[in-house]
Amino acid sequence: MMTELEFTGKNVKEAVRNACEQLKVDEALLEVEVIEESTRGFLGIVGQRDARIRVKRRDILREVMGADDSASECDEAQRSADSSEEPAATLIEESVPISVRETQEEEVTPPESSPAMQQAADILREILGRMSMEAQVQAQMVNGAVHLDIMGDGSGLLIGKKGRTLDDLQFIVSKIVNKDNSPADKIKVVIDTENYRARREASLREKALRMSDKAKRTLKPVWLDPMPPNERRIVHMILAEDRGVYTKSHGEGVMRKIVVYPRRLANKRRGR
Repeated sequence: MMTELEFTGKNVKEAVRNACEQLKVDEALLEVEVIEESTRGFLGIVGQRDARIRVKRRDILREVMGADDSASECDEAQRSADSSEEPAATLIEESVPISVRETQEEEVTPPESSPAMQQAADILREILGRMSMEAQVQAQMVNGAVHLDIMGDGSGLLIGKKGRTLDDLQFIVSKIVNKDNSPADKIKVVIDTENYRARREASLREKALRMSDKAKRTLKPVWLDPMPPNERRIVHMILAEDRGVYTKSHGEGVMRKIVVYPRRLANKRRGR
């Protein structure tokens, strides 16, 4: 494991870039601690100081296998912060696609046609190997995205609480694959095991429809638990087709959650 090292730069971003260049490692694989922010000083000259950071290589094995412990604490904090009576005035609307999903067959590309797919699969296999996990990685291109499916005994352990461990693996592999790509050329990477993604989407659909029914029945806003951005988008898309409700999001970061509003309530307020 890499020992802790310090780097400097005109700002934190430059210091991190210096660390990545000198250590020849992607930022996603580094744990960064900011020791001191940069200061401009008087007139930008006197007392000016560079930013200082301390970095070390992330222990992927520890993070992945220990994800469940940290997730339970976070979930408890999120549940205590949830409230069904927060005012609608503080809400921020997220963009909601008009339709849920085009009813077209997925276009699957043969494995040999995508170098990015092979690279992503190799990276994932290396991570799993360092975790001493015996598993196979099946790769394919679906609608231009790299889909990696982990198969093997115990692969379900990689899902983690609410899919967090799987999402972490997906983030790391995607970050490495796209490190030299511009935003326009970014390649989407999806990592799955034991059909978790489809099962989770079905669960979100069931929950979204249940909360919609509750909002229409009680004529009151209904608050869902905090969700990551990809899951919020699924819920927004599902309920976008429901003429009886509309959705907005509230909060920041991991505490951001969806609120389902009955349209009859909005019409009543306008009528007054």
